[in-house]
Amino acid sequence: MTNRRKHSKALRTVPFLSLILICGLFFIFDMGQILAAAKTVKYNGKTIAKYNKSGQMVLVPSKNSNTNYKNLNYLISGHKKKTVVIPKGSTVRLNGVLRPGNNTTIIAKGAKIIGKKKSNVIFAAPDKKLKNLSIIGGTWRSVDKNGRTGSLFAFSYVTNLIMNGVDCNANYKGHAIEIIACNNVTIKNCKVAAIGSNPSKCLEEQIQIDLATRKTAPKIAEYGSKYVKGQTCKNIYILNNTVTGARAVGVNWTDSEGGKWRNKFHQNIVVKGNTLTGTTSEALAYFNTVGGEISNNTIITNATRTDGNSSYTIGIHVAIMGIAPRSMANSTLTVSGNTVYGNRNGIHFKAYFNKNESKCLSQLGYVNVTDNTVYCKKGTKKAIVQVKRSCRKLTLSRNRLYKWN
Repeated sequence: MTNRRKHSKALRTVPFLSLILICGLFFIFDMGQILAAAKTVKYNGKTIAKYNKSGQMVLVPSKNSNTNYKNLNYLISGHKKKTVVIPKGSTVRLNGVLRPGNNTTIIAKGAKIIGKKKSNVIFAAPDKKLKNLSIIGGTWRSVDKNGRTGSLFAFSYVTNLIMNGVDCNANYKGHAIEIIACNNVTIKNCKVAAIGSNPSKCLEEQIQIDLATRKTAPKIAEYGSKYVKGQTCKNIYILNNTVTGARAVGVNWTDSEGGKWRNKFHQNIVVKGNTLTGTTSEALAYFNTVGGEISNNTIITNATRTDGNSSYTIGIHVAIMGIAPRSMANSTLTVSGNTVYGNRNGIHFKAYFNKNESKCLSQLGYVNVTDNTVYCKKGTKKAIVQVKRSCRKLTLSRNRLYKWN
């Protein structure tokens, strides 16, 4: 081949290479646009969130509470695994209730979320039977200056719920966190406190662990009678929190509807490493529960009632209010390593008796009470009390008892 032919072929190749280069540039440009678009989440034509390097959706907060409410519900809806971040330093006001879908993580570290007046901030409805919800961090409040008189967080029929590092409150007559008929719940490292006026006979707990009945869960009853058949909670872990309320933590029962739900029992409730303060009732009421643990807590009951209801002045109040299932007989309750301050009693155990307490109808199982430091205003003999034979076997070991002056 002559040099002239080679040169001619090379010249014909140049436009072809140029075309490839230009097409490549357009492709790169278009891909850049696609990638840029993929890094944002749009709703109604507007960008409501941006993806961070971890693939989490970071909310773009709005000054409009209705926009925040709609955008957040859009982001947390559906059942695919997702993480939504409410940016640190932001204050997000809501004009409605957040209703997350399955497999949702909400990270709100350093953010403040303010809910609508007289409304939950997050509600899990019973018909959804929500699974895998995590709420991490954030200061969560109601716009009501005296706190929510209902429940700020209301969870029913949720499986696998985690609340970690959340700061929340409610009115003394309300609940910051309400758990009804839930399974596998962990509330840890949270700060929970009642605000507003504190009625002298108030019994409401800031963290409420409850069963589903028409009386205890009237909002749940609106979804149908099948959701209020006395369904209880199982595997609930209250860990390393600071809680102050009329009653700090309550594991509840009910005698409503003619006492038909007395025989419903929760299972495996663990209360560990907390500081719990009750102002007008027990710091910890632990009713109708099969098996569990109460350990390494500081528990202070400041209640001083003299109206015939002195049981509300106990530090740790463990009681059976109905006929327990057969599994109770071989169950174990560990009460260990606590520092307890109580008025009538520091730690109190009571089985289910007939009216004049002449016959025990249902006992607690094996109860181990060890290494506790107990202060009682009624003296050391009242510091740890078992009413008659309330426990199948009660083991007391290495407890230190003092009069609380």
